[in-house]
Amino acid sequence: MTLRVRCTLPLRHFALAVDVTIPSQGITAIVGPSGSGKTSLLQVIAGVQSGAAAAEVSFNGSLWQGQRCEVPLHQRRLGLVLQHPSLFPQLTVAENLRYGWQRAPKQRPLQWHEVVQACGLHDLLQQYPAQLSGGQQQRVAFARALLAQPQLLILDEPFSALDDEARQYFVNYLRRVSDRYNLPVVWVSHQLTDVAQISDTLVQLHEGQVIGCGPLVTELQREPLRSKLALSVLEVRRSSLPQTQDHSWQLQLGGQQLVVPRPQWQQEDADATVRLRVFARDVSLTRELVADSSVQNQLMAEVITSYPAQHPAERVVQLRVGGQPLLALITTSSWQRLDLREGTAVVVHLKAVALHETFRERL
Repeated sequence: MTLRVRCTLPLRHFALAVDVTIPSQGITAIVGPSGSGKTSLLQVIAGVQSGAAAAEVSFNGSLWQGQRCEVPLHQRRLGLVLQHPSLFPQLTVAENLRYGWQRAPKQRPLQWHEVVQACGLHDLLQQYPAQLSGGQQQRVAFARALLAQPQLLILDEPFSALDDEARQYFVNYLRRVSDRYNLPVVWVSHQLTDVAQISDTLVQLHEGQVIGCGPLVTELQREPLRSKLALSVLEVRRSSLPQTQDHSWQLQLGGQQLVVPRPQWQQEDADATVRLRVFARDVSLTRELVADSSVQNQLMAEVITSYPAQHPAERVVQLRVGGQPLLALITTSSWQRLDLREGTAVVVHLKAVALHETFRERL
C-alpha cells in the first residue's frame, strides 16, 4: 500500500523532477530548504498544481492522475491544509467545519464533538474567519480537514502560526489521530524537531530533487540532516514496574530503564510506545557508571563510529544502545582522553529533563 508520485514540473529556478514511492500509512514528512519544491510536491499529490498535467499519482493502487486520467480533488478524499488557511470568509467557524463534515462519507470515525473539543473550537463556532487570529484560523482549517474524514491528510506548515506550547500539543494530537484512525499523513514543516518527533518516513528534497527517502531513523543518519540536526530518535516502551509519584514515567529500552517527565496532556496508557527525541548535545559519555549524580539515566552502549562535527573542536560519536542508534556530541579532546574507538563499551548519560517525547497508541 503506497503513494506513488512521478512528475517533471518546471518551477521558477529549477524543475521539480520527482519519482518517489512512500508508504501510505503512518506519517511522512517532506523536508528541505525553503524553495526546494516541498509545497509544489504536495500540490501535485492533491491535484491542485497548475502545469502538472504530465504528473502520475497513484494511491493504494488507484490512479489519481496520469495519461488521460485526472481525478479531481474532492474525489481523492483528501484533507488539505495549505500554508494560508483557505476558510470561507462569509461562513462562521461552525459553517466552515460543516462544509467538510456534510460531504464526508456516511462512515465517520472522526466525530464532530471529539475534533471540536480537541482543537479548542467551542468558543469560536459562531465567529467569522476575519475575527480570528492566524493561529485560530489554522486550528479551524486543521479541524475541517479532519472532519471531512479523509483517506489521506496533506498538511503544509499546518501549525506555523501557533505558539510553542500549542504547536507541541497539536503535533502530538496529529500523531494520535494518525495512529488511532489509521490515517496516513503527508506533511511539510520547517520545525525539524517536530518532524523528527512524530514522522515515520522522511523525504528529503533539494532544488526539486529527492536526495533521500526512507524510514525516519535511517534518514536522520544521512546528510544533510545528520549534521544539521545531530538528533536521534529512540523507540521505547512503558515499564511494567510501578510508576513513580514524582510526575515521571519509567521506560524500557532493550532491558535498560529510563526515566522521563510525564507530559501533562497524555493519558495513562500502560501499552503506550514512547518516542524519545535525543539531541546529540544532551548526551555525555563515561567509561564507568557514575555514583551520586543528578543524571538518572545511565545506559550501557557501544561505540560504532565517529566523525568530525561542524565545529573543529567537536566530534560526533555514533553509538548503539538497546539495539538502536544514538548520536553524542563531545569534544575531540574528550574523545582522545577517554581513548574511544570502534567497539568501545561506554556509559551514556541522559538528563531526564532533556528528553522530548511523543506517545503512540498501540494499534
